[in-house]
Amino acid sequence: MSQDPSSTTTPKEPVVKVEEKKLVVSFIQFLRQKVSANECTDSQIEGLEIAVQCLENAFSLTDKNYAFQPSKPLLQLLTEAEGLKAGEEEFPAPSADDIQRANALKEEGNECVKASKFNDAIEKYNQAIKLNRDPVYFCNRAAAYCRLEQYDLAIQDCRTALALDENYAKAYGRMGLALSCQNRYDAAIEAYKKALELDPNNDSYKSNLAIAEEKVREASQRFQNNPGANPFGGLGGGLGSLLSGAGAGGAGGMPDLGSLMNNPQMMQAAMQMMNDPNMQNLMGSMMEQFMGGSAGGAGGGGFNDLLAAGQSMAQQMQQANPELVEQLRQQFSGTSTEEGGNQQNNQGNNPSNPDNNQQQ
Repeated sequence: MSQDPSSTTTPKEPVVKVEEKKLVVSFIQFLRQKVSANECTDSQIEGLEIAVQCLENAFSLTDKNYAFQPSKPLLQLLTEAEGLKAGEEEFPAPSADDIQRANALKEEGNECVKASKFNDAIEKYNQAIKLNRDPVYFCNRAAAYCRLEQYDLAIQDCRTALALDENYAKAYGRMGLALSCQNRYDAAIEAYKKALELDPNNDSYKSNLAIAEEKVREASQRFQNNPGANPFGGLGGGLGSLLSGAGAGGAGGMPDLGSLMNNPQMMQAAMQMMNDPNMQNLMGSMMEQFMGGSAGGAGGGGFNDLLAAGQSMAQQMQQANPELVEQLRQQFSGTSTEEGGNQQNNQGNNPSNPDNNQQQ
């Protein structure tokens, strides 16, 4: 059963529990202790500083939150809870008994899926994975996550399954389904193509690939036919999700560019971002992709590459200047309440489950 991504309501305000803030504070303290112990390279330190800023912003942390002092360091709590030993292999080889018990738990999880008890199924797969890190268990759990519309978790499980078995066609197929449900059709196309390389006779993969390719063509055509529409609306998972905002739905117009240009904080932040060499290189790459692909129409690779570049730019923008992204998000989401042509149409042309909901 396919899911309509627009059916999931994103909260307008962050939902952060007190205990979650304490967990994040503990994790940030772990990161800072790594740096203080001189255990990180310069590039690691730079990355950790960005990570800390993003975490503090995402979980609305203030200096007062750092008054929390855990009874034990986070790493010690994890080590004790999981029974980890220093120097132990990352994934010890399972015993024959572990494999048998894990397979039984997997079968119980499959029965839960058939009964639409998806949370129960996930718990069974969790227990199976603890005993034996079989790629099938991750792929089956991904299917359960998809049914709960938890697509990011599903995608990560598929990626993990592929890390364990790079020739696992079903993991590519399920990842394509999850990506399609997020409107990330460009990435879904690549996943379906990989699945078909490994399983060329699978009709579900062929059908889902055709649907994803049609969605990309539709997005390209909408952009060409309606230049005044929000160009970010078709970049699901990238600039679209950053700038369109949770409440924007299908905002049909662009924000007041004059007000953006007259906002000193906005202009200062934009100038700082555009002076970043990494951002300059990315913008140059995007322009090359756009100019190179505009003549080729929807059938060429230019628009697909532009979507991918937009997703990359969105990630860099969020990391480099989350305040600027938030201001842009507010401008885009507040422009119009009408449903425009950039909203994804998910009715009548949805991807099918690549394996008809059958678990392994």
